[in-house]
Amino acid sequence: MNCIKCGAATEDYPFRVLQVQTLHVRDLTGEKRVQALGDFKNHCVCRKCAERKLSCILNNRKATVKAALPFFLAILAGIALTAFFWSRNGAFRLLGLAMLVCGVLGSISTVQSGEKQRNRFAPLSHDQALYQAAWECFLEAAPKKNDINDITYIPINQETLARKNGDLMVLYDLLPEIALQAHQRIHNPEETQ
Repeated sequence: MNCIKCGAATEDYPFRVLQVQTLHVRDLTGEKRVQALGDFKNHCVCRKCAERKLSCILNNRKATVKAALPFFLAILAGIALTAFFWSRNGAFRLLGLAMLVCGVLGSISTVQSGEKQRNRFAPLSHDQALYQAAWECFLEAAPKKNDINDITYIPINQETLARKNGDLMVLYDLLPEIALQAHQRIHNPEETQ
């Protein structure tokens, strides 16, 4: 089997997944979701890609600063606009204040999300962290759309097999009837072989 990320022949981190296709339908009453279970698929991620992803997650300071740079620039531009138009034009002063607030909130959010992901991986053992990083690699490389349907994936592993259908519904954002069908399909020995 080939790595879904780089295409190298490997069996390092195999994943068996159940596809869930979601169609978002908009009508006068709002947005509704229609879901259907797809097929079981087998994919694999190589150790090299998993190690690269784990390294990026654990050493994400540069990436976080790079992602927050536009927000820092918005803060500087907001300060400059606010200072320049403080006693002149009220509209530009408000624009400067809005840029300042958006820059601060955006930079805080970016830094927090980077730290949250790093803190999620830091306490894990190296093998567990590599497995989780391989799963993240799979999610990045796997198809996310089928025509107009969104595709999500439920991993078929010991953790998933131990969960109840309500847990599946919450964790994978499934509709109740689809969670029940997914629970039945992943526990059906003929389907998962």
